[in-house]
Amino acid sequence: MNSRLVKIFFSCSVALFITLVCFNNIIDHKSQFQFVHMVANMEDTFSNMKSWRSVNNEVVQNVLYILIVAWELSIAVLMWLGAFKMITKFRADTTEFKIAKKFTSLGLSLGVLLWFTVFIAIAGEWFLMWQSKSWNAQYAAFFLTGCFLLFLINHNQEDI
Repeated sequence: MNSRLVKIFFSCSVALFITLVCFNNIIDHKSQFQFVHMVANMEDTFSNMKSWRSVNNEVVQNVLYILIVAWELSIAVLMWLGAFKMITKFRADTTEFKIAKKFTSLGLSLGVLLWFTVFIAIAGEWFLMWQSKSWNAQYAAFFLTGCFLLFLINHNQEDI
């Protein structure tokens, strides 16, 4: 299969995924926000450090939630824009197609940064999410970091 076509399909798949994530986070705010609330409160961690690390202010928690959703929306827009640009440059020369890929490269990079930095580093280590039996999303975050990273590696390979 043509490597350009694979990159377009992968980009559309990631764009669809992140669009659904955004849709769920916006439509079902109450249950999705509950995750941010519980992780930031650190209520079910067993560490003694939670008294000074936790964020119990619901306004701040809502700001954090909005920032995460805005980050995800940015990824979705970049992925759809990149896929569209790659489709329009599918038969173009290598340089033009490479330029068309830059939006998707940025979207995938932002995805890696979101799930690694926000969910693994900050939520996992600062808010000690790994200690929670109910609100531990580190495995999902690691899985998504790996997926986005693999797509990014493939995306940056030379086009045939």
